[in-house]
Amino acid sequence: MTYILCVLALLSLEGCFTGVESTKAITQKDVERAYSGAIDDATASMIEIKLDTFPRWEMGKRFYVADNNIRYLFSPSAQFNADTLALEGKTIAYDGYTKSISIDGRPVVNLHFKYDKTSLQYNTNRTMDDLTQRTTRFEVPFLIDLNEVERLKTVLQGKSLYIKTSIWYDRAGEMTWGRKYVKVTITDVLPGDKVFPYKVEFDDDGRTAYVFMSYRDNYLHRGLDDLFSTTDLRLRYPLISNENWQRIINGQIATDMTKEECRLSMGAPDNLERVPTYNGVREYWYYSNGAYLIFDEEGLLTTFRR
Repeated sequence: MTYILCVLALLSLEGCFTGVESTKAITQKDVERAYSGAIDDATASMIEIKLDTFPRWEMGKRFYVADNNIRYLFSPSAQFNADTLALEGKTIAYDGYTKSISIDGRPVVNLHFKYDKTSLQYNTNRTMDDLTQRTTRFEVPFLIDLNEVERLKTVLQGKSLYIKTSIWYDRAGEMTWGRKYVKVTITDVLPGDKVFPYKVEFDDDGRTAYVFMSYRDNYLHRGLDDLFSTTDLRLRYPLISNENWQRIINGQIATDMTKEECRLSMGAPDNLERVPTYNGVREYWYYSNGAYLIFDEEGLLTTFRR
């Protein structure tokens, strides 16, 4: 009986490593824990952007309009036609506030802005106490504070930093492909778009490009430390060959590259799967754009599709 039980146990163990069954599904959180944060640094501490918030706005404070849909947020007025009012790319100025009684009896704050000779009113639907005591700053949708843009420009303009993303943009705002982990010089900071308020201009050996950035409390965070580093990241990976580092800079991969090298080149996968085999575990990386990478039991890239 003992012999039979031992044989059954061995057969059971062998069945677990057929090379067909996969391990428990790995979630996106598992991926992030495994592969994110490997190149974080203290770049964020290099700047502190002063974020102005109402009611500390001064009269005449200027805002850049990032999206023309803001016209539908202003109260109807005889001064303009909301269907034809074109404000995107324009600058409007804060012109004080008034209070009115809301439909539920609360004294709510209305913000006033000026564009040329046109008066614009934005109803916050919040009381002054609410606006003053809230833990996160109050924002008007589609407006970018130009004072913040200027402060960031003062800190960053002329600095040489190492860029950490290859997703660049041209002057027209079209996405283009760039290099990463190379030193660039920041030449300007401009108003961004409705999602990321800062557009950082930089020079890469004569090529002008842009990246979009947010401040730290933006719900879609893309801060300075996500985009740039004050130190050469190459120094952290002395064992990577110069040939593979050039591939990483240009977002390329090749067979026999390690998982760490592929992650540096292509970023963390959106999903991964580990499949047991007789020789260990094979790993499959999947990206949302259809690309995939397959690593052998020693962690080297064997098959891929870009």
